[in-house]
Amino acid sequence: MKFMLKPVLGAIALTLASQVAIAAEAPAKKDAGKLTVTLKAMHVIDAKDNGYDPNSGQSELIKVKYVSPKINDIKLGMGFYMAGDFFNGTDLNSERIARGMFVTDDGSVESNLGELYLDYNNGKVNVYGGRMIFNSPLTTSAESTMPDFHTAVGASIKATDSLNLGVTQITQMSYGARAMTEFGLVGEGTGTAGTTQKASVIGQAEFHDIADITLGAANTESTSGITAINADFKASKNLMISVWDYYAHDISNNIYLEVNHTTPLKGNKLKLSGQYLTQSDIGDKLAGDLDFNMFGAKAAIGNKKWGGYVAMNQSSGETDMLNAWSGDPGYTSTMFSRNEYRENVTAYKLGGQYKISPKWILSGGYANYGQSDTLAPKKVLKIAPTGLAEAQTDATELDLAITWKPTKKTMLKLVHANRTSEYDGTDGADLTQAHTRLIGMVKF
Repeated sequence: MKFMLKPVLGAIALTLASQVAIAAEAPAKKDAGKLTVTLKAMHVIDAKDNGYDPNSGQSELIKVKYVSPKINDIKLGMGFYMAGDFFNGTDLNSERIARGMFVTDDGSVESNLGELYLDYNNGKVNVYGGRMIFNSPLTTSAESTMPDFHTAVGASIKATDSLNLGVTQITQMSYGARAMTEFGLVGEGTGTAGTTQKASVIGQAEFHDIADITLGAANTESTSGITAINADFKASKNLMISVWDYYAHDISNNIYLEVNHTTPLKGNKLKLSGQYLTQSDIGDKLAGDLDFNMFGAKAAIGNKKWGGYVAMNQSSGETDMLNAWSGDPGYTSTMFSRNEYRENVTAYKLGGQYKISPKWILSGGYANYGQSDTLAPKKVLKIAPTGLAEAQTDATELDLAITWKPTKKTMLKLVHANRTSEYDGTDGADLTQAHTRLIGMVKF
């Protein structure tokens, strides 16, 4: 708690600074492009001292992004990111630091030119290439400070008024800050949470070939990366169908299908969603045998004042999912649990949010995951130096958050996560979490 005062004061200072910056902001010239600066701070207020729950951590992010004006329908984008413990507020001798806030083991400040791309768009055809945040079901995940990036080149075309087609070649990926958490805490070393390698070993905030990101730093094989093909079809005013095929050469083929239908209901909206994900090994099978399937369904209802949802996922097949490129489309994911990507899991989740006032939002979610058939390394769980752990109980997670948005560009959030691992009780270990974090962000 001794470091709590500094991030609170810092968050308040960011809020006040944003008011001044917004008030003083002069209209930009139409041909000058767009420059945005984002400041974000995170701080662990409290957590368990059990060696499993991260109980110390303070980190800040500075993001500077510039998008040039269009010249012949072409624009240039550049994004510079710097993240770490700027004020040395993390106790590196604690039971377990919140490693997912940093891109180094010691919390030092590191930078990355994560975005550097060209984008051509004439309204019908879009061609892009370079370093970027590639938004798609199997390459987009939650962020803490520095996000994950991909090196990609691709194109999309508006074939008809209701059909968009795209193809992208992804050759590299850069681990962001949360990649460490996705491997060691969320994924518990199972390779199912968006990262299959220990991020500190392969190196974060630097670009690696897809084969190395998937198979590890010691990998000697080379591949052609991932070829992603997608189609978005608007079947009607309220019905959208999306299909993605990720062909990771000599590793896996991944097909993702999602259907969304929205129905207006007297001031509310009812959205029904369904998803299907399947993964199989291909070519030289560099990651071994893969046989994974997952179904999902979700129903959400609400309006601008309130909203609620219920969701489920069911996985099947002979293996868990090799989830290596930051993907997280599952409907039942929570802040620190993504067990729906493990072998043979039935998962349920419900949640919602309520706008107390125009500036205050209360939100929460609860998920239950049935025991999986996936084994986790005891070393990663900090139980023993060797051996594998079997599921002992259903995994659960309760997340609560209260958010204050004094302006459109300023946010302060207090979050609490209470989680039980499915490996809790292995060799008598306490693998539970009950921690609280403060997050502040301002954009100008």
